[in-house]
Amino acid sequence: MRLREERLRAGFTQAELAARAGVSRQLVGSVETGRHVPRVDAALALAEALGLDVGELFAAEAETKDIISGLVPAEGEAVRYSRVGDQVVTAPARVGPDGWDVADGLIEDGSVAVAMRPALGFAVAGCEPGLEVLERILREQGVGAVAATASSQAAIAALQAGRLHAAVVHAPDPTSVYKRDDATVARYQLARWRAGLAAAADTGPTWWQDALHGRVAVVQREAGAGVQRAFENATVADLPIPGPRVHSHIAAARRAAISGLPAVTIEPAALAAGIRFHALEDHAVELWVVGERLADAGVAAAMEVLVGTRFRQRLASIGGYDLTDIGKRVT
Repeated sequence: MRLREERLRAGFTQAELAARAGVSRQLVGSVETGRHVPRVDAALALAEALGLDVGELFAAEAETKDIISGLVPAEGEAVRYSRVGDQVVTAPARVGPDGWDVADGLIEDGSVAVAMRPALGFAVAGCEPGLEVLERILREQGVGAVAATASSQAAIAALQAGRLHAAVVHAPDPTSVYKRDDATVARYQLARWRAGLAAAADTGPTWWQDALHGRVAVVQREAGAGVQRAFENATVADLPIPGPRVHSHIAAARRAAISGLPAVTIEPAALAAGIRFHALEDHAVELWVVGERLADAGVAAAMEVLVGTRFRQRLASIGGYDLTDIGKRVT
């Protein structure tokens, strides 16, 4: 399968690759389908024809894992694809009211079949909506970037498991809430924004007090999400407050706009949805990068985008962001 992917990436037919390598087209076909293991001389010729190291071309493929859960994706699932070292990681291709992602490939027999294999990878997770902007800019630059939506807690777990280059975490003081190893994680400032409650414009004047006292149902996030922790710290109700659970700040704001229920989210998401907002906490948003990955070219490309004009302007246009120290390393 790797030979097929690299042949397609190079734009060769089986016959063209065979001619360049001095082997038969039948040999190329049988190697691609796993029916034949080439001799050393044929393997060297195929790798040279594709401009690759023979060890890289014929190395055993690492098991494909979902970037957040660590599980092998479902057979036939359309996914976005990246690499963290030798680990192949994927996230589902997004499908929603705003359209569909272009999938990098489909899961076949537990691995991802892709037509193109990016030279660089960058995998990041967190519940900062701007990560989608980062992914798209990096992909325009040829970087195999995947930005997955996850709570700060889930992102840190994936980072520690080696499935990410970086995780986005947020809290009033992230290091007082989330554990990290100073020797292995480098911290960078991304933004500051406010966490709190949002509601449609036609809700009554006491809407946020009603939410905190448990007098109405509230759209909430999963346990481990920074905004959910802020909400639970501010509530004065004796019993758990009922309400639907959603997976992201944007989903919470949209649910509030449609349902009329207040929602736990962040100010930029409320502004983007055109609804009112009541702040509960000021949060620092940080990018935590695995120390041993700082030298990776994909990480360097991502850091350049973060401090670039295009990324900053896009977030600033939404509102609710303090980007004063974006990209600055936290000591």
